[in-house]
Amino acid sequence: MTDDDRGVAPLENLLELRGIVKQFPGVRALDGVDLLVRAGEVHCLLGQNGAGKSTLIKTVAGVNQPDEVSEHWRGEEVRFPTPLAAIKAGIATIYQELDFVSDLTVAENIFLGHERSTGGFLQRARANREATALLTRLGHGDIAPTRRMGSLSPAAQQIVSMARALSHETRVLVLDEPSAVLDQEEVRNLFRVVRGLVAEGVGVVYISHRLEEIREIGDRITVLKDGRTVATGLAVADTP
Repeated sequence: MTDDDRGVAPLENLLELRGIVKQFPGVRALDGVDLLVRAGEVHCLLGQNGAGKSTLIKTVAGVNQPDEVSEHWRGEEVRFPTPLAAIKAGIATIYQELDFVSDLTVAENIFLGHERSTGGFLQRARANREATALLTRLGHGDIAPTRRMGSLSPAAQQIVSMARALSHETRVLVLDEPSAVLDQEEVRNLFRVVRGLVAEGVGVVYISHRLEEIREIGDRITVLKDGRTVATGLAVADTP
């Protein structure tokens, strides 16, 4: 039964990739992969090491340029030639190895590359206020914007990375093994944050090897093997 049959408004298709092919010398890393990310859903990406997950998300993020693909962003055909182009469109990726500058403050990391300034002068007070607003949105207004990034716990650093993504009006957020360095309580908090973003209409791509997490946080699943789509768009509730 479709959403329309139930009288429920269908979710917006944000990112649709069909037939992605990516070759490196001697390796066909992606061989016709499909992925559909919808607003207000957590789409889980599964597959063993070497299945093509990392290549796929780097293609989504504009890091890799596919050799073949049909790519649509919010209904229009697109290509993202650079990571900046993907970010400006509304796609943010948080990799397992978090990318931040340890010696800068939380606020400086959040707005790194699009600093709050006027006439060439940084507006630190404004940056701190906006950083606190973003962290509060994620349920972590207790993280001081003036703290040095390197002094935070891994869980707090991850929250700041998510705040940085949201500072670009992100519509699709890709999380690569986000629970890898978190304890059980921190994972529960991560799920609360993800559910909050989904409730706001953000589409989340969640990559994990932990199947119990998929059961708890996921809506749909795509499975990759040897660079190919084994299955896509499976409802988590109906998938053994």
